[in-house]
Amino acid sequence: MTAASLDTLTPGQLLAQYAAILGELRGRGIVRTGNAPLGDYAEYLASLVYNGPLEPNSGKSYDLVAADGRRVQVKAITIADGVRASATFSAFRSFDFDVAAMLALDRVTYEIVWAREISAAEVEEAARFSAHINAHSVRSPVAARLGIDVTDLFRRAADR
Repeated sequence: MTAASLDTLTPGQLLAQYAAILGELRGRGIVRTGNAPLGDYAEYLASLVYNGPLEPNSGKSYDLVAADGRRVQVKAITIADGVRASATFSAFRSFDFDVAAMLALDRVTYEIVWAREISAAEVEEAARFSAHINAHSVRSPVAARLGIDVTDLFRRAADR
């Protein structure tokens, strides 16, 4: 099915295609839930990059343990040209991890735009607390300048 033919489908048919695609991604081990695939896909890529098993879903403070023993929290957003400076990653409710892998993916293609590995201390220092959500958050332009660039590692994992 081409993108051009999607405009002829009803909303129900589009949702059925979406469910079928998620089912196929789940069957291939790329996503683990029926939720929007961004987070699962980012965790999948991180498991390849860090050569470590994913923790069970809804784990408290980190998503996987890297082959070297580091606890890795994975956060991802999608961005597009002209993204607002206020775009934020999902909330950090604790900093009980060693590094955060923070990824920005293209909103249309899901290609890796950039990826950073950031220490928990650096994330905590850069994050802003919100009483409304009772958690800390980091805006994408801030995260893009922190830690070390691991973009190539994540791009290679995506190409596997």
